[in-house]
Amino acid sequence: MNQKTNFIMLVLIIFLAGISPAQEKSKNFPVLKGPYLGQKPPGMTPEIFAPGIISTGYCEVCAAFSPDGKELFFGLWEESPFIVILFTKEINNQWTPPQVAPFSGQYCDLKFNISPEGDKLLFTSKRPFNASKKPSESWHIWMVEKIKTGWGKPINPGSIINSKWGEMYPSISENGNLYYFSDHGPKEGGCDIYLSRFIKNDYTKPEKLGISINTEYNEGDPFIAPDESYILFCCRDRKDGSGANDLYISFKKKNGIWTKAKNMGKNINSSANDTCPSVSPDGKYLFFTSNRKIHKSYSQTSMKYKRILRNLSDPGNGYCDIYWVDAKIIDELKPKELKYGD
Repeated sequence: MNQKTNFIMLVLIIFLAGISPAQEKSKNFPVLKGPYLGQKPPGMTPEIFAPGIISTGYCEVCAAFSPDGKELFFGLWEESPFIVILFTKEINNQWTPPQVAPFSGQYCDLKFNISPEGDKLLFTSKRPFNASKKPSESWHIWMVEKIKTGWGKPINPGSIINSKWGEMYPSISENGNLYYFSDHGPKEGGCDIYLSRFIKNDYTKPEKLGISINTEYNEGDPFIAPDESYILFCCRDRKDGSGANDLYISFKKKNGIWTKAKNMGKNINSSANDTCPSVSPDGKYLFFTSNRKIHKSYSQTSMKYKRILRNLSDPGNGYCDIYWVDAKIIDELKPKELKYGD
């Protein structure tokens, strides 16, 4: 193993060792059965997802389930920064302990989403475009495809998508259209959300979404509904915001025009960073990442690794957890004219 792989294994060991007091006694991963790791479904108020199991008091980001609900991917962020993608899956009606994804662990791999069909996982990485080169200084989009034995090797979708500016948080619709955010320089006014259409088995030149979604502020982390009926994203510093990054939603009309993005409200957003939205494949739950609350397991973390969680008093820094909430909130935010026809 190289140095970075050793580091990742160390972090993962720490992650698993600190899962909960019960596990510390038994040294075993708990027996988890049923949908969503056997967790009690949330209501209309966001709750930490799988506390002490997935959200542990370190820094967990993103949550992406496979279409059959039997595989979960999530990220673990160390302050270096070094980010690794982990996964757990349901085998013989029991969830396995988290492991490093076979395509991750060597380079910084960050925000990701799974295609609606489950045959592709798109993620952000600083891995080199060529194996003989140094890691990239910018984040770019990569893709792995499902194969019989698991997942294939990461593929770079090419210069049509990946530019010198860097691209992040890819999300793909049922028809293959790719949404992501990028900072194309100061003339573009910061980070904006882009769309690259999938036509004739190839991606087209990216186009920036309109002013209903993009503003002079920084928009990021887009999640597109499989049928492209709505888009979730985060933004900070807007006048209707409640703090750092807030979650927003926009709906597509029958004429293809997006409605003016709406803040998802105080019940969803906090004064901290609320980012990385995604909706479970069955449409039942909204997942997102937030650093709104110091997890109780923080007090159980050894002093050696509490440095990972430094600056907790600053809502823009420090640890984060994965939250989930009933996705009915999306329908509640839908404009009346779209609920009952354009």
